[in-house]
Amino acid sequence: IRRSDTAVNEEDETDNFSSFETESIDQSNSEQMQEELRVKLDLAYKTIAELKEAGPPTSPIVVNGGDKIYPVDENERKRLEEIIIENVELKENLDRMTDELMDAIDEQTLMRTKYEQMELKLANVKESLLREIINTRNPRQAQDKIRSHLDSLRVELFSDVAKFNKHNIKTEEDAVLQSKVEVLAGENIKLLDDINRLQNAIPFISGNPVSEKKLTRQESLSTIRQRKQEFRGMFACKKGDDSKLVKRLITQLKTEHVTGPGCMTGLTAHIMFMCVRYADHCNDEGRIQELLTAIISGITSVTRKQSRDAVISTFWLTNCLTLLHDLTQFSGEELYHNRLTPGMREFALKNYDLSDYRPLLSDQCINIYHTIVKTAQDELQPMLIPGMLEHDSIPGMNTSFSGGRKHADKGYDTGMIVNRLQFYLQLLNSQSISINIVRQFIGQLLYFINATLLNNLILRKDLCHWSKGIQIRYNLSQVEQWVREQGLDLDDSGVLTALSEIRQASQLLQMNKGSVDNAAAIVETCYSLNTMQLQKLLMLYSPSSEFEERVPQEVIKYILNHKPIETGAKLMMDPNKLHALKFSYETRDIDFTMVSLPPGLKLEFLEKY
Repeated sequence: IRRSDTAVNEEDETDNFSSFETESIDQSNSEQMQEELRVKLDLAYKTIAELKEAGPPTSPIVVNGGDKIYPVDENERKRLEEIIIENVELKENLDRMTDELMDAIDEQTLMRTKYEQMELKLANVKESLLREIINTRNPRQAQDKIRSHLDSLRVELFSDVAKFNKHNIKTEEDAVLQSKVEVLAGENIKLLDDINRLQNAIPFISGNPVSEKKLTRQESLSTIRQRKQEFRGMFACKKGDDSKLVKRLITQLKTEHVTGPGCMTGLTAHIMFMCVRYADHCNDEGRIQELLTAIISGITSVTRKQSRDAVISTFWLTNCLTLLHDLTQFSGEELYHNRLTPGMREFALKNYDLSDYRPLLSDQCINIYHTIVKTAQDELQPMLIPGMLEHDSIPGMNTSFSGGRKHADKGYDTGMIVNRLQFYLQLLNSQSISINIVRQFIGQLLYFINATLLNNLILRKDLCHWSKGIQIRYNLSQVEQWVREQGLDLDDSGVLTALSEIRQASQLLQMNKGSVDNAAAIVETCYSLNTMQLQKLLMLYSPSSEFEERVPQEVIKYILNHKPIETGAKLMMDPNKLHALKFSYETRDIDFTMVSLPPGLKLEFLEKY
């Protein structure tokens, strides 16, 4: 906690007064005696000046410095000689008293140092005895050991006091020093009494209560315990420990230490925020900048190195989202602060506005999200064409086209594609990613499937016939059914609209296209396909039997005339197009006082506050 300069100065002055009180008193007395000597010397030199002005001398008197003074008469001569002798004696006394005072101050400083060492020794003994009391299994043996410690400490203490008392008290300053030593001795005796109370607590801790009649007055005193400081949900990371924090919490983190049973979701992010919150509590802007910069750099480094590991990327996605949410919910901004309960408002930032860091974390989340999407797309890519366009999943239906290329069976089917989608859904849910982001992720993968299938369908004439349209529509229906079963297309989320182009293309292959009368239905049904895509598919369409004719040119012209031409429309879709990730905010019930550090993280250098 950063305190004001006035408070720090007052504390320092109190310590200085306590440590050097005797020295200040002695110096004050010395200055008073020197002032009295100066007055007497001034009076002497004034008298000498008056004598010099009185008249011609008879015989000179030599004073300090070699000056000669000629008194007027014999009485003045005697008076002047007495003043000079008294001056010499006063100076000798002053030198002697100054030497004695310095010796007394050195003696007092030595004694105070010795007693401070004694106090420290008593505190260490007290702590070790208390630890021994708690861990003891033999109360009688522990009591004997404590008594021997106390006896040796008493002998050492009173031996030092007796040695000091042997010095003669020659001045008032020595008496003051003596009284201070006695006060210190009394304070140390009180410490010994506190250890006595700990000694008497042994029988009760060991489970062998002593009869109340056998307890002496001193043994019946209660043990004084220090009140435990309440944990306020912050961790203090000292300056210089940033690299250690990043190393153990980010770059070399083993995820099993923070994702096991009983671990809070986003625990890593919560620990980071608690460190930032302590720096804000201490009003230390520099520490906040250092911590957040180190954290963001560490996350960037680890996600780049392990970009192909979807599990690691998902772990850091949820922690980045959690840290972003913590910085938003507990930012102290009125919009978010008013939604918090009174208890949660205690966790809000007090001194600094960290809203400038939120866009950086938001970009980090988007980059990690896109990394996971790219990994999933690379896994789905080799499955899509053989599994959904070429695979005949309807039993007894032959969709091979005479004259077309032969399809090599690569062992992929629609079920394998659905299983891969299921894997990523479970991965996101295991990290408690919000349903809003999960729906966007699945929608992005469905768009990739849609664009890849449509592009290949447009380029392959052997796939553009009636029976293949039925087969493609059946395969798509399995994916759509999985989406509905997982509850991803509820509340008009529009997840399945990502498959609209390939769905409508499969319907186009099944529709009657023999006359202009059917053209209006084609335009109405295939609204997601642009004019170039419709024209290309109709031109590639191959009759499935000798009784079916090719699509008449009149039908194609009707569609070109009646379907609006879209600006910037292209024949091929871009499978790698990434949709903008949208974040949603909702207040979460978080209690940072319940956060604990797993032992496996080895973050013992973080102090609870």
